[in-house]
Amino acid sequence: MWPSMGLAAMKTRVGITGNPDDRYKFRTSPIRNVGLQPTFFHNGAFTTLEDVVTHHLDVFTSMRGYNPDAAGVAADLRAPMEPPESVLARVDPILATPIHLSEDAVRSLVDFVRHGLLDRRARPENLQKLIPRALPSGFPVLVFE
Repeated sequence: MWPSMGLAAMKTRVGITGNPDDRYKFRTSPIRNVGLQPTFFHNGAFTTLEDVVTHHLDVFTSMRGYNPDAAGVAADLRAPMEPPESVLARVDPILATPIHLSEDAVRSLVDFVRHGLLDRRARPENLQKLIPRALPSGFPVLVFE
């Protein structure tokens, strides 16, 4: 259900070091402005902050029941999947025990991550103002998404 070793290894530390103990170790982006991201995790497996928070509260249940259709992952972004048990065998023990939070607590946590860690200057409408109309090189200006 999760990306195969072949595709995932290119983005993991093992792809650089060749050390099998580094499998499933990924560089992660900072959580500042994370509320502006369209997808989450190294492979875009989740498309909402709510799903990301819920996943981290019970990793085993989340992975065993993961469905890219339900997660809203576009068909062209899906990688071949492997059984979740091989990934779960390497989960950090700190994530092994589910964390139980009320729905209100989950909403508050998501709200904090989405808004409390947001630099309002990083909003798309503000960043779009920084895009030049033309480049000195004559190359086309890239489209901001």
